[in-house]
Amino acid sequence: MTHTPIAKMTVDAFVTALAAKQPVPGGGAAAACILAQASALGSMVIAYTLGKPKFAEHQLRLEKLDLIFSSARIDALQLADRDASAYLKLNSLWKIPPAERTALPEWHATVNEAIAAPSAIADLSMAVLAALASMSKITSAQLASDLRIAQLFAHTAMESALLNVQVNLPQLCDTAARTACEAFLTSRRSEGARLVEAPRTNP
Repeated sequence: MTHTPIAKMTVDAFVTALAAKQPVPGGGAAAACILAQASALGSMVIAYTLGKPKFAEHQLRLEKLDLIFSSARIDALQLADRDASAYLKLNSLWKIPPAERTALPEWHATVNEAIAAPSAIADLSMAVLAALASMSKITSAQLASDLRIAQLFAHTAMESALLNVQVNLPQLCDTAARTACEAFLTSRRSEGARLVEAPRTNP
């Protein structure tokens, strides 16, 4: 089974596929798409702020932030496909009896990728969340609700991706790797909670 690149799908096609009884797209792809929307909203807030005399001194900074969001939009949709592909392969191996699949050379690589893909979504979510958290005092107050929605979307994307990391941890045989992943989960959740609750007062 293959899937259409998510960036090429209409919104209707994507949600229809998401609702279907099929392995992909699933929660990981949905999380990445939410992240793409968070990034898009960040760009929109900047677009409506640039050119306003009140924020002229922040123009260079805002343009740099917009580059982060523009790149993140593309990367998030690519990660949606990466996560879907990783889960699709893992799902196919789950059909093999446990004793047999764990002996397969590709099993451990597949598990690692099923953890690495959502981890990458979580990392990108954190970068977007950090960028959004820095914008409250340098963007128009009229866009405060859009900025807040973007923050909530980015945080939701991160938490959702981390759930996919967590659910695959029991498949890891390497104790050190599992411990590292658990530390990753803890640090990302702590930092994400801090950023999403950062002061949001607009001038």
